[in-house]
Amino acid sequence: KVFLQSGTTATLHKAVQQGELDAAVCLHPPYVLAKTFDWSLLREEPLVLLAPSRLARRDPHELLRTSPLIRYDRALGGGKQADRYLRAAGIVPQERFELSSLLAIAMMVDRGLGVSLVPDIASPLLDGQRIAKIPLPLPSEPRRFGVLWLRASPRQRLIQGFVDNAEIVVAGKRIGKP
Repeated sequence: KVFLQSGTTATLHKAVQQGELDAAVCLHPPYVLAKTFDWSLLREEPLVLLAPSRLARRDPHELLRTSPLIRYDRALGGGKQADRYLRAAGIVPQERFELSSLLAIAMMVDRGLGVSLVPDIASPLLDGQRIAKIPLPLPSEPRRFGVLWLRASPRQRLIQGFVDNAEIVVAGKRIGKP
C-alpha cells in the first residue's frame, strides 16, 4: 500500500522517525542525520535566475539588482538557498512578491512581473512559458532531493528496491541509477 503525504523536510523527517512513514522523498535535512537514518540522492537542482525570455542575454546580477524580485519563500529550503546567494553576492533586491509555488513564480516571470532566483526544477509544467533560465556567476550549493528512511525499517527491502531502481538527476541531466 502506498500513501503519499506532502510536507516540509522537518515534518517528513519526524514522521519517518516516529514510524508514521516508512520513507520520505524530501530535501536533505539542513542538519546532520542520526546514524539510525539513511538517505540516498535522487536529484540535485542548481539555483538559476528565471527572467522573461527577452532578458535572456542580460547579466544575472544586474537583473537581480534592477528588476523586481519574485522571491521564493524563505521558509523553504530552496528559498533559504536563494537568500544565501543574494547575501553572498552582495545584492539587495527590489522585492515585490514572496511565494512558495515555483510554478506560480514561473508564470509571474512569464507575465513580466519580475525575475526570480529559484532551484532549476526542469519541469514539463514550465514548457510553453516565455522564460529564460540564466546560470549564475557565483557557485552555490544545489538543492538536493533524496529518499530518507530508518536503517532498521521493517520495509528495508522495499525501500532499497525503490532506491536501487530510481534514476538520479543532477543539474537536469540523468546520470543513471545509484
